[in-house]
Amino acid sequence: MRHLTTFALALSLLAILVMSCGSGSQASGGVIIEPLPSATPGFTQLGAGPITPLAAADGAAAVPDEPTAPPAEVEATPTSAPAPEPTAVNDSLAPAEGRWIDVDVTNFVVRLMDGTAVMREISPVAVGELVDTGDYASTQTGLFHVYNKAEELVYDAPYRTYISHWVGFDPDKANGFHSFLKDETGKVVDASTGRVSNGCIRTGAEDAIFAFAEVGMPVYVHV
Repeated sequence: MRHLTTFALALSLLAILVMSCGSGSQASGGVIIEPLPSATPGFTQLGAGPITPLAAADGAAAVPDEPTAPPAEVEATPTSAPAPEPTAVNDSLAPAEGRWIDVDVTNFVVRLMDGTAVMREISPVAVGELVDTGDYASTQTGLFHVYNKAEELVYDAPYRTYISHWVGFDPDKANGFHSFLKDETGKVVDASTGRVSNGCIRTGAEDAIFAFAEVGMPVYVHV
C-alpha cells in the first residue's frame, strides 16, 4: 500500500512539470530554459570553421618552400682544331719563293720547299753532335747553296762505312745531305738520328732529297 502511494505522488509531480514546460524555452515564473548546445560537452567539433579550398592551375607543379639550386653548368668540350700545314721558320734568311731546302736541326726535320709551301717533310734525320761551334765537325746554321751532287756509293773514311746520294751545301765544313751509313753492298748498317753526325745531315730518304736538289738551290739551316 505504501508503494502505491509513492508511485501516485510521482505521477502527480510529473504531470505538473509537463504543464509548466509547454513547448517553448520559457517556463512559468520567468525562468529561461536554455537549449542544450548541439555539440557534446567536452569535445571539439571536427571541421569547425571555414574551409579554404586549395586551388592550383591545371598541370602546375607545386612551388617548393626552399629555392631550387640552379642546374650545374656543363663545361663545353673543346674541339680539336685541324693541324696547320707545316711551314718553314719565319726568318729573313728563308727564301720566300722558288724551290729550296729547309733544315731544322732542333727538331731533326728536313723540308722540301716551294716558296712557303712544304712539298715534303722528312723526319727524323741525323745532324751534327755539335751545332754552331765553328768546329770542322759542327753543323753550322745559316743560308747555304747546293754546290755539288754525287749519287754513287762511296767510302766514308771517318766511319769506315759507305754513303750514297751526296748533296753538298757547306764547302767550308764539307757538310751535306747523304744516306744513312751503309756497308759495301749498300745495305744500311747505322740508321741513327738526332745529334750523332760529324756535321752532315743523314737521312733514310736520300733519294728524295737528291732528286729534289739542284746545284745553286738555297739550303736554309736553322735551330
